[in-house]
Amino acid sequence: MLHAHRRWTVSELETAEELAEQLTSMIWCCCQGFRIRGHPGYLWLNDSTSPDGAQEYAVCRFDPISGDMLQIESITFGWCDFDKALRYLRETLAGRDDHHEWVHVVEVQIDSPVEHGRCRHCA
Repeated sequence: MLHAHRRWTVSELETAEELAEQLTSMIWCCCQGFRIRGHPGYLWLNDSTSPDGAQEYAVCRFDPISGDMLQIESITFGWCDFDKALRYLRETLAGRDDHHEWVHVVEVQIDSPVEHGRCRHCA
């Protein structure tokens, strides 16, 4: 994760298809994250260096055994079309990214919208 001290707000979407559409058709604030309903252990956190660059997302998974948040993948959705983004999302949800050899523990600060307010990354 490029931005260890960034704080995110997380929006929950209904389906992987909805998230693929959102990630490939819009530019998001650098403090925006997402999860998919029914898969609460996975987060896609905007890890971009700026809103003007390619939209890079840290893919994180909560490990219920250790209690740690793990970064399991990094995906540049700004370079993906809908089909490729959906394929990546489905692979993650199927657990295919859970055990890469470079998976590592990360500290993630998730704020409610009220806690977060406006930061320098908000549009």
